[in-house]
Amino acid sequence: MPPGRERIWPGLLARYFVLVVVLGLVATSAYAAFDAEDRPAVVRLAVAAFVMVVLIHIHSHWRRALEWAPPSAFDQARRAEPAEPKVAPVLVRLQRQVEHGVASGRVFEKVLWPRLVQLAEERGTRDRLPDDPPRGRWRKRGPSLAVIAELVRRVGGER
Repeated sequence: MPPGRERIWPGLLARYFVLVVVLGLVATSAYAAFDAEDRPAVVRLAVAAFVMVVLIHIHSHWRRALEWAPPSAFDQARRAEPAEPKVAPVLVRLQRQVEHGVASGRVFEKVLWPRLVQLAEERGTRDRLPDDPPRGRWRKRGPSLAVIAELVRRVGGER
């Protein structure tokens, strides 16, 4: 329960009374100024304005009540931190090797290329790989990720 909400009814009734008086004065002067055929519209507008203010107040009251309510189990689970994904250390190491293989031709030739050849020989797809490791466009860099992806696709047996 929010603090200080025990004695709001007298002030709320006083504010509604002031609202009814102000709307009544405005509606009475408008009622007197309009023709007989437009007077029901003036009364409807005044009542609609009062109902709108009451509905806005009820909506804000219930919204505040929901904010002060203790969160449900669903809300607690939704607000909880997501679990840290667990990735196998082998995959993390392979990712780093591929990244370093792109950055350095030497790492690709000494680490990744022998592993690709070994994997291709185990799967019986060695004939799909070139005899020499591919080179990057720049002298010290390894092949691009697209070239490495194509080599892995060939080793995997896709056509």
